[in-house]
Amino acid sequence: MKQAFSPSRAVRQQWLEQVDSVLRSHGLAAAAQLSLQALATGVEHPTLLNLAASARYAEGRIDDAAQLLKRARTLAPNDPNILNSLGICLKALGRNEAALEAYNAALRIDPDIAAAHFNRGAVLESLSDIKRARGAYQRAATVDPNYVEPLASLAWLDAQAGDCASARAHAERARALSGSNVLARMALASADLQSNDLSAAAARLSELSRDPGLSALNRSIVLGLIGDLNDAEGQTADAFAAYSASNAELKALNAPQFEAPGMETALAHAQRLAGWFEAADPAPWRDAPPQRPRAANPRAHVFLVGFPRSGTTLLENVLAAHPEVVSLEEKACLAAPSETYLSSDEGLEHLARMSAGEAIRQRDGYWTAVRSFGVEPRGRVFIDKMPLASVALPLIAKLFPNALVLFARRDPRDVVLSCFRRRFGMNASMYQLLTLEGAAAYYDAVMRLSELYRELLPLPQHEVRYESLVEDFEATARAACAFLGLGWDEGMADFAAGARSRGISTPSAAQVTRGLNREGQGAWRRYAEQMAPVLPVLKPWVERFGYEP
Repeated sequence: MKQAFSPSRAVRQQWLEQVDSVLRSHGLAAAAQLSLQALATGVEHPTLLNLAASARYAEGRIDDAAQLLKRARTLAPNDPNILNSLGICLKALGRNEAALEAYNAALRIDPDIAAAHFNRGAVLESLSDIKRARGAYQRAATVDPNYVEPLASLAWLDAQAGDCASARAHAERARALSGSNVLARMALASADLQSNDLSAAAARLSELSRDPGLSALNRSIVLGLIGDLNDAEGQTADAFAAYSASNAELKALNAPQFEAPGMETALAHAQRLAGWFEAADPAPWRDAPPQRPRAANPRAHVFLVGFPRSGTTLLENVLAAHPEVVSLEEKACLAAPSETYLSSDEGLEHLARMSAGEAIRQRDGYWTAVRSFGVEPRGRVFIDKMPLASVALPLIAKLFPNALVLFARRDPRDVVLSCFRRRFGMNASMYQLLTLEGAAAYYDAVMRLSELYRELLPLPQHEVRYESLVEDFEATARAACAFLGLGWDEGMADFAAGARSRGISTPSAAQVTRGLNREGQGAWRRYAEQMAPVLPVLKPWVERFGYEP
């Protein structure tokens, strides 16, 4: 019988010394390749596994890298560097929550690992948890003042939030460490645009657009900023071309994920739901499993829905300025039950006849998710703002029959143009917005579905028009408050101050933090020629919602 070979301690030590020497003389990549050779001979050590994982990661073999790091973690459970490396792999695999757990574990062991703070911030930013992402970046920059990436990331968050002074300060600190840092340069260009310093923005963007080191994602962002520059200069045809090129980059980058064979697109999903509910028996949808009072329940439970770029962020921040309101901005607390019940005809049939026990379990899961984001709704008017939860209203009606629905409305032509021009975190729904035709078709499908739901479901709804909120703020906000059972509060007029401190994660951030303005109203008229192909799709909704032809 052949006995398994187990390298001696001396052999393992020889390999470790060789790897260490190569690391110092030839760098990480060479040391990683040598570590792979050591593993192939049967030598196993946490350091070798970590280095070998970096080689597999560089080759794009992320799963293999993660497996090596899991083995390293077994051998050295308290090594924070292994946990940090594991977090990087898990994020690359799309396992953001698991990545956060790895980074948190690393930082519990050693709170002064700047890279783990930065990487944690990047995950939080991808999850649209901007406030905590900012805190993680700030901690990384404090631990290591010469760490350029967190400074650049802070600059970019500042620019997106409309805080141009802070964006410039962080960007200049980053550029003092690395003058070529792309994110810092993009933040400065964005700040120039928002400050209406168009010549400075043009110079920066021209230089950035020629940078051969731009990633596909950053190239898309730069093209979008060039579109904003052209728009500010009144060059609408050039602006539209730049927005189209920006979106084409994103489409190519994300097509493998959102156009995979056999995958239901967000458009097809909305169209399938509309077809199903048009033929559905309305009787099961007239009632829901009873929702019993609990001490932990909110005073009122509100879903703020509509369509992206319809004014949901503005309305949420106005209401969140009320002392009796607490809100949650665009967190997918209904993602799991939506997948269970809305992704198939069988699921819809099951939802229509949901039992009381099942409803209780799903409600408990929802509230657990809400509280995981640091929000306590007990005794408050709780607003769950998720524009495209309009697609999931049947689920909401079954789980929360006492809920109120605020429906944000805006001129469909401005909505679709703005969706096409602005940059969102990518998911299946946002992928639909990367072409003007796709955005118009998706808007049409979601509005058709929403109108079906309005007739079918017993949820009380109140419509808030973006244009009315801008033109007649107090009357419109008072009407929304009355629907929610709230009295008027004078602090709501100063919603912008609260918005600046809350950390808005949507493309509306810079606009909302500037307070009420008419920016974007009627913008579609300047792009009427480019929008001509989709105007017939939007015309029925323009007429139905009472907007001028």
